[in-house]
Amino acid sequence: MKRLQALEGLRGYAAFLVFLVHFCGLVAARGLGIDPDATSIFDARGPLAVALFFFRSHYGVDLFFVLSGLLMADIAARRWPGTRTFLARRALRIYPAYLAAGALALAAGLWIFGRRITPGELAANAAMLHGFAVLDIAPVNPVTWSLSYEVAFYLAVPLLALAWGRRAPGTRPANAAWILAACFVAIVAVAAALPFKRAMYLAYFALFIPGLWLGMMDEESRVRAARNLPTGLALGAWIAFTLAFKLGVFSAADPLYYVASAAACGLLVLKTCDGASLPGRLLASRPALALGRISYSFFLVHFIVLHVLGEALVKAGVTQPAAFAAALFAAGFALSLAAAWALFHVAESFYFGRRS
Repeated sequence: MKRLQALEGLRGYAAFLVFLVHFCGLVAARGLGIDPDATSIFDARGPLAVALFFFRSHYGVDLFFVLSGLLMADIAARRWPGTRTFLARRALRIYPAYLAAGALALAAGLWIFGRRITPGELAANAAMLHGFAVLDIAPVNPVTWSLSYEVAFYLAVPLLALAWGRRAPGTRPANAAWILAACFVAIVAVAAALPFKRAMYLAYFALFIPGLWLGMMDEESRVRAARNLPTGLALGAWIAFTLAFKLGVFSAADPLYYVASAAACGLLVLKTCDGASLPGRLLASRPALALGRISYSFFLVHFIVLHVLGEALVKAGVTQPAAFAAALFAAGFALSLAAAWALFHVAESFYFGRRS
């Protein structure tokens, strides 16, 4: 698959959505004294309503899952290097920046916030088990919960490559669409049926499946499908899904959420594959591409930057909500970009150099 610039920009958009969640959550908690997870948007007025509206942007992670599914399916179907090489490359791609950001989060938590973490919890974080809520493991860097799903998904990709390798030449595996649909339903149903607290979040695994379907298509077919997909349908589905989540129609604890997210994210990713479309052009803009290039490092460090900066602002006496929010956004976004740029060049750029 040729690297489509718009998909890189879509990663930047997803990273910015994740930034909004933590920025607005911190404004609500530190600036307004409200727990954003426990407050309904319908009970809020003025600045709090605005903060809660943008706080409910958690679906940025969903886009990352669909995009990962697309990329991994393309690798498994057309450029499979072998299981050992694949897993080694994934480890090189994920772990250096993850460990570096984890060290920063550990230092910030200990020195600034007095937060302690046990050796067992540290080992579980190193193994990326902390993202599975049913295990109730304290995270070192809370934003990285989604990487537990990513790494577990990577371990399953060799099975996809094996299934693809057994197909008849020039075809997709028989009944691929039905198999993927059945897997999606099974994952959501099992997650809903498990008797453990927060087991429903295991249904996030289902969000890789729309990406798998897109990645199994050859590039020509995918672009043709993207061009035939009405822009209004793709954007309308995305807007409807995001508004429904923001307004509390469903949450990630509801099975319906994963069905709606899979449809909305899948359509948006597919339409982005048409570089001439409105989403394709917007996401291929310089700001989106610049953030997309460092999106992984930005994702890893922004939470740390925001919380350290928020603590500093409070200690400096910047507690008036509007001033706190303005300073946190302007300085927090700029510092997160700077930290992400540094982390990218220290812990990521070598990987892309090797791949080149």
